[in-house]
Parts: sequence; C-alpha cells; structure tokens
Amino acid sequence: MYTSKYKQFDIYSNIELLLKKSSIKFINYFSDFKMDTYPTIVYFHGGDFLRGSPNSINPFQLVLKQKVIFITVAYRLNIFGFFSTLDTEAPGNFGLLDQVAALTWVKNNIENFGGDPENICIFGHDSGAVSVGLHLISSYSSGLFQKAIAMSGNVLSPGTVSIARKEIATVDKVANAFSCFRKPTFQLLDCLRRVNYQALLDIGEPMIFFSPVPVLTGYTNMEDALLLQKEGEDSGISPREFDVMREEVILSDITVDNSSCFTNQHHIQDAVAFFYKPIPPTTNETILRKLFLDFYTDKIHGATTYELAKHISKQAPVYLYRFDLKPFSDIANEGIPEWIEVPHNFDLIFVFGMPYLALPEDYPKWDYRDKSVCEIMMKMWANFAWYSNPTNSGVIIEWDPFEIEKPGYLIIDRKNFSMSTPETINYKAFEFWTDFYPKVVQIGTKCCKEASEDSGTDPIITTRIIYSLLFLHVILFLLS
Repeated sequence: MYTSKYKQFDIYSNIELLLKKSSIKFINYFSDFKMDTYPTIVYFHGGDFLRGSPNSINPFQLVLKQKVIFITVAYRLNIFGFFSTLDTEAPGNFGLLDQVAALTWVKNNIENFGGDPENICIFGHDSGAVSVGLHLISSYSSGLFQKAIAMSGNVLSPGTVSIARKEIATVDKVANAFSCFRKPTFQLLDCLRRVNYQALLDIGEPMIFFSPVPVLTGYTNMEDALLLQKEGEDSGISPREFDVMREEVILSDITVDNSSCFTNQHHIQDAVAFFYKPIPPTTNETILRKLFLDFYTDKIHGATTYELAKHISKQAPVYLYRFDLKPFSDIANEGIPEWIEVPHNFDLIFVFGMPYLALPEDYPKWDYRDKSVCEIMMKMWANFAWYSNPTNSGVIIEWDPFEIEKPGYLIIDRKNFSMSTPETINYKAFEFWTDFYPKVVQIGTKCCKEASEDSGTDPIITTRIIYSLLFLHVILFLLS
C-alpha cells in the first residue's frame, strides 16, 4: 500500500493497551463442567511472522463461558523462524515446524488435560491465520486437527507466501551485512551464529490447501484503514493520490526483475481503473478515500477469502463473515478517527470478551451492547470448535455455509447479524479479482512470463499457490 506520506500507525497498540489494562485471573476453569472431554482450540498469534507473543491475548472469558480448552503456541519468528539457505543447512520454515511440533504434542497429550484429541480446532489471526491456511495443506499437519478458524489473514493474499528463488536475495543481504562468506552455506551459518541476536533481528525479513476440514474465516470491513491516517489531520485523499496509490498496488503485481522485458502496464491499469473509478467523477476526498479502501479491501481480503471458500466448500463446510461492527464503547475507539469503521484487530475485542476483562475502574466504560455482542461472538466461535457449526447451539442466528451457487457471508454490524446480499457484498468485485484480472495480467505480461516466474512476482493467484506449495514441500522433503 502507498504509505510514504501517511502515518505508520501501530495496528496492535490500541488492542495491546486494552489487554494490558485487563485483569487476568487464574482459576480451575473446568471445576464445574460435567462433560468427560472438551474441544481444544490451538491459537497461533499474529504479527507478520516478525513479532507477537502467545501471551498477547487473554482467553479467560472464552474458556470460562464456553467450556473449551485453549492453548496458545510460541513459535520462532523473524530471521530465527524463516531464514533459509535453500538447502539442508537451513531449510527454513522453522516457525511453521514449531507449530507442527506443538500440534503433535497437543494431539498426543491433550486427553490427559480433559481434551478430546479428535476435536482439535486450530485458530489464527493475521499471520496466525496464514499459518492456519498452510497447515490445511501440509502433510506434516495431517490428522493433527479437525477444523480451522482464520481471522483477518489469508494464505492466498498477494505477497503472503514467498517462493524459493526470491529468498536468494535475502541470503545475500544477510551474508553481506555481517561480512560472512556466502558459500559454502555451513560456513555462512557458523558466521551468523556468532552475530549478536539483536543485530540479526534488526536485519531479519519475514518470509513468507486445501484439506477437507470445516473452516470459519473472514475479515473486518476496514482492515487497513489505519494506514491511510494522515499525520496530524483527518482529511481524505486527492484524485491524484487516489490514482497513484491504486496504480502502485497494481504495479507491485506486474513488476519483473528483467528491465528489458516489456509489459503492457497501461492495459492492466486501465482495466482496474475502469472497474474502480468513481462514477460520476468526483473530487470529494472523503469519497475517494472510501473508494480506495473498498478497492484495497476487495483485492487483498475479500477476493482471497472468496477464492479460498470456493476451493474448500467443495469438500467441507465453510463459514464466512465480514465484521462491520464498530465498538459502541469510547474506551475501545480512543485514538481512532471517526471515519474508520472496523480496522484490523478490532474483531478480537469481541471474540475474546475484552469488556469482561477490564479492571474495576474501567468496567463501567464498556457499553452493555458491546458485552452482548461478546456473548454472541464467543458462543458462535465456541460452537464451531464444539460442533463445526457456529450456530449449532444457543444462538438464534442464520449463518449458512458458503456455496458456490449461494456464496453467503455473515455480515456483523451494529444493527444485526444477517446473511449477505448483493447490496452488502460486492460479489462482482470478487469475480473481477479472481477471474477477469488474472486474465488481463496474463495477456499484459505474456512476453515476460518466464521473467515473471523467475522473479517470484507472478500476480496470478493460482500460479503463486503452485510455486508456494512446491517450495513448502521441498523444504519438508529436505527435513525428512
């Protein structure tokens, strides 16, 4: 996204501040429960594979009220979790293998803690949701879980999963930064092991399916809105900014390493502009800001979620949602501009019952309506862990599974919880990104096909998936 003139807002700060103010209590959650075994939720935290902690959320209310076992997983991040020399010396994906090891331990031991080893639900948010998508297709994870929840993150999103060729530049950069010999790679690793860990973290870069298990997945209606918050002001974006920002997003799809290669960029840009240009034309900066957010959300979150659902729904139930409900409580919205509806992380407020975790002095600051929504959200997410159906028990809400002929989303807003309609979900936009746009790109970059594939920047979703999966399985093979 075009952010050079915009404030780099820490999208985790608001939620983390609220969590730090939460009162954390430890009790025997299951002392009064009557069941013999309980479903187990294994949670992978977010943070772009660079940061994050298993302690970043407090599942107390979800566990207490919904009778589930909740396990959070620590896994290696940044250069320690995803650096690869593309051979057996450092095959990479150690962070994902840490997650597999955790799932294996849970599968083999959870019965000793009252859990059901045949009812394990993996759950991730942000890059944790990307991890969930990778476990759906990893042979290493086969049989270790029975269902999956992915929130605000999708393994099909552009740039989410890297390919092997692209990592060569990262290896060269790290070697040069610390004056290490690039080859042989065992000497490179010996050299890097003598480097201060903080220096490695500072230079580290993130790296970065389908199995027949039920899936619950979705996103908020303004996931990336905070990246458009300008420094010291609350204005929209100009027509010039609207065009430049949109074009830069598309340019990242079609840029190739071979500078002599010709791409028909204008052909591709015109197709996108035709679909998203304001009609009638406008110079209203507020309207243009909303149009850019719609464009970006459709491309990055909506279309990829739609594509994922189309694949998985052929084999297992898929429940999609879009979270449009802005908190009623001022304490949650503090520091968030009025024009922003529901940005990244704000659905976690309700899934983990944050209003109930408040310190005594903050408890009255939470609106009763937010508490009511928490009860519903926790119940539906727990229902999915229990029964693979979010409305199976205790919830009078219609949430139909996604079908190709009937591609429904549950729209969660301040008015109600209701299934989507063509007025609330832009299905034509999703089809544009998943069907028409790849064809336009293919034609516009036809003479650069080989260069595009080598550079790792092929924008066609299906091609990216194939390369990503091949890379993942090569890494797993090297480790076996």
